[in-house]
Amino acid sequence: MNMTDKINEYSKEVCVASYEVGAQRQMKLSVLLRMCQEISEQHLEFFGLSFEKMYSDSMVFLLINNLAKIKRMPKHNEKITIKTHPLGACGAQFYRDYKFYSEDDLIIDVLQTSIVADAETHKVLRPKAFYDYGAFKCEKISQDKRIPKLVLPENMPLVGERMIRFSDLDYNCHLNNTIYGDIITDFIPGGVKGMRFSKIHISYINESTLGEKLKIYAVKENSKLFMCGNNSKGIGFTVSADILPMDGK
Repeated sequence: MNMTDKINEYSKEVCVASYEVGAQRQMKLSVLLRMCQEISEQHLEFFGLSFEKMYSDSMVFLLINNLAKIKRMPKHNEKITIKTHPLGACGAQFYRDYKFYSEDDLIIDVLQTSIVADAETHKVLRPKAFYDYGAFKCEKISQDKRIPKLVLPENMPLVGERMIRFSDLDYNCHLNNTIYGDIITDFIPGGVKGMRFSKIHISYINESTLGEKLKIYAVKENSKLFMCGNNSKGIGFTVSADILPMDGK
Protein backbone atom coordinates (compact mmCIF):
# COMPACT_ATOMS: atom_id res chain seq x y z
CA MET A 1 0.00 0.00 0.00
CA ASN A 2 1.51 3.35 -1.04
CA MET A 3 1.03 6.67 0.77
CA THR A 4 -1.87 7.72 -1.44
CA ASP A 5 -3.71 4.48 -0.59
CA LYS A 6 -3.13 5.09 3.12
CA ILE A 7 -4.55 8.58 2.85
CA ASN A 8 -7.65 7.41 0.99
CA GLU A 9 -8.36 4.24 2.98
CA TYR A 10 -7.68 2.82 6.42
CA SER A 11 -8.80 -0.69 7.37
CA LYS A 12 -8.84 -2.93 10.40
CA GLU A 13 -9.98 -6.46 11.14
CA VAL A 14 -11.84 -7.02 14.40
CA CYS A 15 -13.55 -9.94 16.12
CA VAL A 16 -16.87 -9.20 17.83
CA ALA A 17 -16.43 -9.76 21.57
CA SER A 18 -19.05 -11.19 23.93
CA TYR A 19 -19.58 -7.82 25.70
CA GLU A 20 -20.34 -6.18 22.33
CA VAL A 21 -23.35 -8.43 21.73
CA GLY A 22 -26.76 -7.77 23.26
CA ALA A 23 -29.84 -9.78 24.14
CA GLN A 24 -30.69 -10.20 20.44
CA ARG A 25 -27.39 -12.11 20.01
CA GLN A 26 -26.03 -9.57 17.58
CA MET A 27 -23.72 -6.56 17.86
CA LYS A 28 -25.37 -3.57 19.53
CA LEU A 29 -25.97 -0.26 17.77
CA SER A 30 -23.77 1.55 20.28
CA VAL A 31 -20.90 -0.83 19.47
CA LEU A 32 -21.26 -0.08 15.76
CA LEU A 33 -20.88 3.62 16.59
CA ARG A 34 -17.88 2.91 18.84
CA MET A 35 -16.14 0.98 16.09
CA CYS A 36 -16.62 3.89 13.68
CA GLN A 37 -15.26 6.32 16.26
CA GLU A 38 -12.24 4.17 17.02
CA ILE A 39 -11.14 3.45 13.45
CA SER A 40 -11.40 7.12 12.49
CA GLU A 41 -9.25 8.01 15.51
CA GLN A 42 -6.69 5.40 14.45
CA HIS A 43 -6.67 6.76 10.90
CA LEU A 44 -5.93 10.25 12.21
CA GLU A 45 -3.25 8.91 14.56
CA PHE A 46 -1.52 7.32 11.54
CA PHE A 47 -0.69 10.89 10.51
CA GLY A 48 0.26 11.98 14.02
CA LEU A 49 -3.11 13.69 14.53
CA SER A 50 -4.14 12.16 17.84
CA PHE A 51 -6.80 13.77 20.00
CA GLU A 52 -4.03 15.09 22.23
CA LYS A 53 -2.16 16.67 19.29
CA MET A 54 -5.27 18.34 17.88
CA TYR A 55 -6.40 19.48 21.34
CA SER A 56 -2.99 21.10 21.90
CA ASP A 57 -3.69 23.00 18.67
CA SER A 58 -7.09 24.07 20.11
CA MET A 59 -9.03 21.85 17.72
CA VAL A 60 -11.48 18.94 18.15
CA PHE A 61 -13.86 17.03 15.90
CA LEU A 62 -17.57 17.13 16.76
CA LEU A 63 -19.98 14.71 15.15
CA ILE A 64 -23.02 16.00 13.22
CA ASN A 65 -24.60 12.97 11.47
CA ASN A 66 -24.43 9.19 11.38
CA LEU A 67 -26.38 7.50 8.57
CA ALA A 68 -26.15 3.70 8.61
CA LYS A 69 -27.58 1.15 6.19
CA ILE A 70 -27.54 -2.24 7.86
CA LYS A 71 -27.98 -5.49 5.97
CA ARG A 72 -27.36 -7.33 9.23
CA MET A 73 -25.39 -6.88 12.44
CA PRO A 74 -22.37 -9.12 13.11
CA LYS A 75 -22.65 -11.90 15.67
CA HIS A 76 -20.44 -13.01 18.56
CA ASN A 77 -16.94 -14.11 17.51
CA GLU A 78 -17.55 -13.04 13.91
CA LYS A 79 -14.50 -11.59 12.20
CA ILE A 80 -15.24 -8.41 10.26
CA THR A 81 -13.15 -5.95 8.29
CA ILE A 82 -13.87 -2.24 8.62
CA LYS A 83 -12.71 0.17 5.93
CA THR A 84 -12.96 3.94 6.25
CA HIS A 85 -12.41 6.69 3.69
CA PRO A 86 -12.30 10.48 4.13
CA LEU A 87 -14.53 11.75 1.33
CA GLY A 88 -14.17 15.53 1.45
CA ALA A 89 -16.21 18.45 2.77
CA CYS A 90 -19.46 20.30 2.18
CA GLY A 91 -19.47 23.72 3.80
CA ALA A 92 -18.11 23.24 7.32
CA GLN A 93 -18.89 19.50 7.41
CA PHE A 94 -16.36 16.74 6.73
CA TYR A 95 -17.66 13.52 5.19
CA ARG A 96 -16.28 10.06 6.00
CA ASP A 97 -17.61 6.58 5.28
CA TYR A 98 -17.24 3.22 7.03
CA LYS A 99 -17.82 -0.10 5.32
CA PHE A 100 -18.17 -3.29 7.36
CA TYR A 101 -17.41 -6.56 5.58
CA SER A 102 -17.94 -10.16 6.63
CA GLU A 103 -15.52 -11.87 4.28
CA ASP A 104 -16.50 -10.26 0.95
CA ASP A 105 -20.06 -9.37 1.97
CA LEU A 106 -20.76 -5.68 2.68
CA ILE A 107 -23.08 -5.88 5.70
CA ILE A 108 -23.03 -2.28 7.01
CA ASP A 109 -22.45 1.00 5.22
CA VAL A 110 -22.12 4.17 7.33
CA LEU A 111 -21.88 7.76 6.11
CA GLN A 112 -20.80 10.30 8.72
CA THR A 113 -20.34 14.05 8.91
CA SER A 114 -18.41 16.06 11.47
CA ILE A 115 -17.02 19.54 12.01
CA VAL A 116 -13.80 20.88 13.51
CA ALA A 117 -14.34 23.22 16.43
CA ASP A 118 -12.37 25.21 18.96
CA ALA A 119 -11.35 22.85 21.76
CA GLU A 120 -12.58 25.15 24.55
CA THR A 121 -15.56 27.05 23.12
CA HIS A 122 -16.69 24.46 20.54
CA LYS A 123 -17.12 27.32 18.07
CA VAL A 124 -17.12 25.94 14.51
CA LEU A 125 -13.86 26.38 12.60
CA ARG A 126 -13.39 26.48 8.85
CA PRO A 127 -12.31 23.18 7.25
CA LYS A 128 -9.05 24.87 6.19
CA ALA A 129 -7.96 24.74 9.83
CA PHE A 130 -7.79 20.95 9.55
CA TYR A 131 -6.70 20.69 5.91
CA ASP A 132 -3.64 22.79 6.76
CA TYR A 133 -2.22 19.65 8.40
CA GLY A 134 -1.90 18.22 4.88
CA ALA A 135 -3.11 14.74 5.83
CA PHE A 136 -6.14 14.55 3.54
CA LYS A 137 -7.18 15.98 0.22
CA CYS A 138 -9.62 18.88 0.18
CA GLU A 139 -12.46 17.67 -2.05
CA LYS A 140 -16.00 18.99 -2.34
CA ILE A 141 -18.86 16.55 -1.81
CA SER A 142 -21.28 16.38 -4.72
CA GLN A 143 -24.96 17.16 -4.12
CA ASP A 144 -26.10 13.56 -4.62
CA LYS A 145 -23.79 12.25 -1.87
CA ARG A 146 -24.81 14.71 0.83
CA ILE A 147 -26.82 13.62 3.87
CA PRO A 148 -30.32 15.19 3.72
CA LYS A 149 -31.75 17.11 6.64
CA LEU A 150 -33.69 14.90 9.03
CA VAL A 151 -37.36 15.88 9.32
CA LEU A 152 -39.55 14.68 12.20
CA PRO A 153 -43.33 14.49 12.53
CA GLU A 154 -44.97 17.06 14.79
CA ASN A 155 -46.31 16.46 18.30
CA MET A 156 -44.49 13.22 19.11
CA PRO A 157 -45.42 11.91 22.58
CA LEU A 158 -43.02 11.99 25.52
CA VAL A 159 -41.79 8.43 26.18
CA GLY A 160 -39.32 9.03 28.99
CA GLU A 161 -36.37 10.93 30.42
CA ARG A 162 -32.66 10.13 30.57
CA MET A 163 -30.21 11.79 32.99
CA ILE A 164 -26.67 12.38 31.66
CA ARG A 165 -24.23 10.62 33.97
CA PHE A 166 -20.47 11.01 34.40
CA SER A 167 -19.82 7.65 32.71
CA ASP A 168 -21.66 8.91 29.59
CA LEU A 169 -19.10 11.66 28.97
CA ASP A 170 -16.21 11.55 26.51
CA TYR A 171 -12.99 13.56 26.41
CA ASN A 172 -14.92 16.56 25.08
CA CYS A 173 -16.95 16.40 28.34
CA HIS A 174 -20.28 15.86 26.63
CA LEU A 175 -22.52 12.84 26.02
CA ASN A 176 -20.49 10.63 23.69
CA ASN A 177 -22.05 9.96 20.29
CA THR A 178 -21.93 6.20 20.82
CA ILE A 179 -24.11 6.33 23.96
CA TYR A 180 -26.98 7.61 21.83
CA GLY A 181 -27.14 4.11 20.33
CA ASP A 182 -28.14 2.69 23.71
CA ILE A 183 -30.53 5.55 24.47
CA ILE A 184 -32.31 5.09 21.14
CA THR A 185 -32.57 1.33 21.68
CA ASP A 186 -33.90 1.74 25.23
CA PHE A 187 -36.61 4.26 24.34
CA ILE A 188 -38.19 2.71 21.24
CA PRO A 189 -41.97 2.66 21.84
CA GLY A 190 -43.05 -0.94 22.40
CA GLY A 191 -39.45 -2.10 22.75
CA VAL A 192 -36.94 -3.49 20.28
CA LYS A 193 -37.20 -7.20 21.13
CA GLY A 194 -37.49 -9.26 17.96
CA MET A 195 -36.71 -6.22 15.79
CA ARG A 196 -33.62 -4.82 14.11
CA PHE A 197 -32.48 -1.60 12.47
CA SER A 198 -32.13 -1.77 8.69
CA LYS A 199 -31.41 1.95 8.35
CA ILE A 200 -30.84 4.69 10.92
CA HIS A 201 -30.00 8.37 10.72
CA ILE A 202 -28.85 10.10 13.92
CA SER A 203 -28.40 13.86 13.85
CA TYR A 204 -26.46 15.45 16.73
CA ILE A 205 -27.69 19.02 17.23
CA ASN A 206 -26.95 20.36 20.72
CA GLU A 207 -24.49 18.83 23.15
CA SER A 208 -25.75 17.24 26.35
CA THR A 209 -23.56 17.60 29.43
CA LEU A 210 -23.29 16.19 32.94
CA GLY A 211 -26.47 16.49 35.00
CA GLU A 212 -28.71 17.46 32.10
CA LYS A 213 -31.92 15.56 31.56
CA LEU A 214 -32.89 14.47 28.08
CA LYS A 215 -36.63 14.39 27.46
CA ILE A 216 -37.22 11.68 24.86
CA TYR A 217 -40.06 11.99 22.36
CA ALA A 218 -40.75 9.16 19.92
CA VAL A 219 -43.26 7.50 17.67
CA LYS A 220 -43.15 4.16 15.86
CA GLU A 221 -45.50 3.59 12.95
CA ASN A 222 -45.25 0.20 11.26
CA SER A 223 -41.58 -0.12 10.30
CA LYS A 224 -40.68 3.56 10.82
CA LEU A 225 -39.23 5.11 13.99
CA PHE A 226 -38.86 8.82 14.74
CA MET A 227 -37.28 10.15 17.93
CA CYS A 228 -35.76 13.26 19.43
CA GLY A 229 -34.17 14.15 22.73
CA ASN A 230 -34.52 17.67 24.15
CA ASN A 231 -32.07 19.17 26.63
CA SER A 232 -31.69 22.61 28.26
CA LYS A 233 -30.45 24.10 24.95
CA GLY A 234 -33.34 22.81 22.85
CA ILE A 235 -33.24 19.75 20.58
CA GLY A 236 -30.24 17.60 21.48
CA PHE A 237 -30.58 14.88 18.87
CA THR A 238 -33.01 13.55 16.27
CA VAL A 239 -33.48 10.08 14.81
CA SER A 240 -35.16 8.52 11.81
CA ALA A 241 -34.94 4.75 11.42
CA ASP A 242 -36.34 1.80 9.53
CA ILE A 243 -37.03 -1.21 11.76
CA LEU A 244 -37.70 -4.75 10.57
CA PRO A 245 -38.34 -8.11 12.23
CA MET A 246 -35.10 -9.94 13.04
CA ASP A 247 -35.66 -12.30 10.11
CA GLY A 248 -37.03 -9.56 7.84
CA LYS A 249 -35.35 -8.53 4.59
